[in-house]
Amino acid sequence: MDMGSVRSGHVPPDARDPNAYADGFTYTNMPGFEGSDRIKFATARADEFEVLSGNQGEGFAWSVQANYGDDHNKAWFRTQGLKDSGPWDPTTDAEILWWRPLSAFWGMQMGLRQDFGPGSHTYLAAGIEGLAPYWLELEATAYVGEDGRLAARLKGSYDILFTNRLILTTSLETNLYSRPESGRGLGSGLGNIEAGLRARYELTRKFAPYVGYVLERSFLGTADRRRVAGEPVTEHRFVVGIRMWR
Repeated sequence: MDMGSVRSGHVPPDARDPNAYADGFTYTNMPGFEGSDRIKFATARADEFEVLSGNQGEGFAWSVQANYGDDHNKAWFRTQGLKDSGPWDPTTDAEILWWRPLSAFWGMQMGLRQDFGPGSHTYLAAGIEGLAPYWLELEATAYVGEDGRLAARLKGSYDILFTNRLILTTSLETNLYSRPESGRGLGSGLGNIEAGLRARYELTRKFAPYVGYVLERSFLGTADRRRVAGEPVTEHRFVVGIRMWR
């Protein structure tokens, strides 16, 4: 067989038929025989599911996400929130997103966000999430509200392993807003920065109780509104919770 024509990009007439030994059968996407990047699967993860106690009273908080799809397309749901002795925290919301990969470690997300509580809004959402060098998990999302208002959320977390089971998670989150919202106690500009430390012990890889401490600081117009309402600008919370996934 003349291999020179193969190297030039042309298949020679005496080339071997790749289906010669298939007895007429062709690939038909049989369940369980797909390429690994085409297998659809579901995952659900609760990074934070906790009770809390702090200078704003006692309450509970969560950060949960779930997705379904393959390595090329995923339907994504995520929600986070906090409720203590006061009203719902202004960052309480749920999102339904469509995910597509950008690279091996990064993906883009687009969809809708719905706030909960007084002064809630519906937003279009678009952002990226992924794994930066040194195993730093990052998430950045921009939002456009139904009335034209803009918002953005930046989140990051990093795991410090003391042992294979005892792990300290450090986290940082900030929210920004283009317009004030009286119903949610928000001013324009930088709304808050929240830093957290959560130490967990993985009883199994899918179930880990944890304890932690969270410090949150309001800024600019949001801080001014809290002062007028007689609320602290800086909040601190001790938390106890469970991290789990399936």
